[in-house]
Amino acid sequence: MPGTVEKWVPAFAGKRLGGTQQGTRRASGFAAFCFWFFAALHFAANTAQAQDNPLVGEWTKYRDRFVADDGRVRDTGNKDVSHTEGQGWAMLFAESFDDRATFDRIWRWTRDKLQRSDNALFSWRWDPNGDKPIPDTNNATDGDTFIAWALARAAQRWQAPEYRAAARRIAVDIREKLITRVTGKLVLLPGTDGFKHDDGSVLLNPSYYIYPALQEFPRLDASPEWARLRRDGLSLLAKARFGVWKLTPDWIAIDKKGDVTPAPQVPPRFGYDAIRVPLYLVWGHEATAQRLAPVINYWNAFTDKPVPAWVDVTDGSVAPYPAPSGFHAVIELVRERLNPKPPPLPVIQDSDDYYAASLILLVNLARKDTGR
Repeated sequence: MPGTVEKWVPAFAGKRLGGTQQGTRRASGFAAFCFWFFAALHFAANTAQAQDNPLVGEWTKYRDRFVADDGRVRDTGNKDVSHTEGQGWAMLFAESFDDRATFDRIWRWTRDKLQRSDNALFSWRWDPNGDKPIPDTNNATDGDTFIAWALARAAQRWQAPEYRAAARRIAVDIREKLITRVTGKLVLLPGTDGFKHDDGSVLLNPSYYIYPALQEFPRLDASPEWARLRRDGLSLLAKARFGVWKLTPDWIAIDKKGDVTPAPQVPPRFGYDAIRVPLYLVWGHEATAQRLAPVINYWNAFTDKPVPAWVDVTDGSVAPYPAPSGFHAVIELVRERLNPKPPPLPVIQDSDDYYAASLILLVNLARKDTGR
């Protein structure tokens, strides 16, 4: 563990050896011996860990390609902008691979550049290409959730109470500002502004329900609303299935009567957002056969041709281009629930952009956390 050698050697040497000049020289020599001996053990342990865990190399590829020196995570498929989504994901990756230096760098940039002054949430997007890097101060709830979850995990890993305090502040603001009630059910708004309408309807993104994080938040913020939100979110998924495949679209609308439809403001697609829904179900131990059946049936229809990047849930039309590699990582993760000997998951390739590479690492962490 970082810091163990440096903390233990001075205390041990000062306690065991005398204060004479000879004793001081012996203490100094023994302390040096202990330092190098335990440093060698630490290096050997880290080397063995890297050899035993090939995912360390995946994290290194990801970090070197997408995390800038100042801690900003670059969306290489979208003009190098940054999102709270990416900042939170990279913080989670750094924590998972015990890379505290990178974690701190990412968290510092996220906190200093994106955290709002009026609450603990974050402006969702940073654009280095324009005159105003933050043209929209609205938050994105999935990004806030991943940042808080990563901080909570980091607090436990590195025994850092300041991380936990920051995570709790974010979680409390998510609960107080982003959880609302529609026809007696709790729903999670995608942002503080623009998603709850005067007529009582709401616009939601099902992939913003990050079930493993929602299971963690009651330990940060002891409110019964977290468990209720998780249950109501799963109930909502059962209603948000459309078309011949009964798939969940990227965005949905709920009217004041509780009726669920594909959101009219955006194309009704199971695509780049909704692909994360089965990932979070698996990761959060909520992946029942009934919940996974629609996506499995859909993907199984493409055994002799590539799975398309999206499908219109209303008319069945599909993208004219194939799903990227990150989608295939999710597909394999879901399919392996039925496979006692799952095959290796995809790895990050040179051609993968930020989003594909992020999905690949997320899937691998989900597999690790669920014991597969």
